[in-house]
Amino acid sequence: MESVSPMPSPFGDVESLLERSRPRPRVAWLWYGAGLVLLMFLGGVTSGQSDGARAMLQGLTSLVVVGLFCAMVISGGVTLKRVRTEQHRVVAIDELIQLRRWPEAAALVMAMLSRPMLTPQARAAGLIYLARLLSRYDRFGDAATMIERVLGEQMVDAETAWGLRVDRAFAVLHDDRLWDADRAINELRRQPWARESGAMALVELYRDVKTGHPQDAIERFNEKLPAMRAQLGIRLADAYALVARAYDLLENTGAAAIAYRQATLLVGESELQRRYGEFKALAGRYAAADRPDRTALTAPRGTEGSGSPS
Repeated sequence: MESVSPMPSPFGDVESLLERSRPRPRVAWLWYGAGLVLLMFLGGVTSGQSDGARAMLQGLTSLVVVGLFCAMVISGGVTLKRVRTEQHRVVAIDELIQLRRWPEAAALVMAMLSRPMLTPQARAAGLIYLARLLSRYDRFGDAATMIERVLGEQMVDAETAWGLRVDRAFAVLHDDRLWDADRAINELRRQPWARESGAMALVELYRDVKTGHPQDAIERFNEKLPAMRAQLGIRLADAYALVARAYDLLENTGAAAIAYRQATLLVGESELQRRYGEFKALAGRYAAADRPDRTALTAPRGTEGSGSPS
């Protein structure tokens, strides 16, 4: 299990990463070369030079044209290789985040965003991953600011923007900016798909628990559970963890114990405590679910039971 204590953040000034990662306009050296060729050609045609000198100039012009063509091919190949390398880095960051290898993902994001990027799409992906990592390192204010910048520069499509707005609402709630969170949730409600969104239900559930409205949280959980179960996947554990806290606030210990077990069946106690400070208040008061031994599940055949417990 992961430690509940916050990890030291590897990030410095994230605002500087925004500026340094901005794509730079490329100097059109090839167009300058084409203009030079045109001038040389026109000069050779209009001047009163001898036929020999004119032929020499035309030959030189041809060599320059060939050189420009070769330079164009080489430059295109180099640029394509750099774009592919950039795309591979984005994929690698995504995989590291999924594998929960946070320090390595953070180092790769910082390295990628510390220099001008080639494509706006890769830059947008890098900034989104940076926002997620900032949240993982409990820098929720910076994560919200990063999401605001991505949305403000209109880097993403409508579906991605929706997910980012939900992430921002979570970030400002974690940062105890309740007025900003309420405004963010109201903005989300205006979207046509908000009513059927499991993520929207989860952020409202968190708001209800955080602001001390446990009965509203329980009613919302019961109403939205089918949508959350269908859409949230493993993050359904967050909903059970929050409703466990809501039941506990109402001193309904029986229902709180059931919800606590459901939450810890999906995700370990320490991880849920890291995600939600409200869940820490339940530590030691309710029994967690027995989770499968990962070592036994992954052991080769014939070696079951030989490994130490995870």
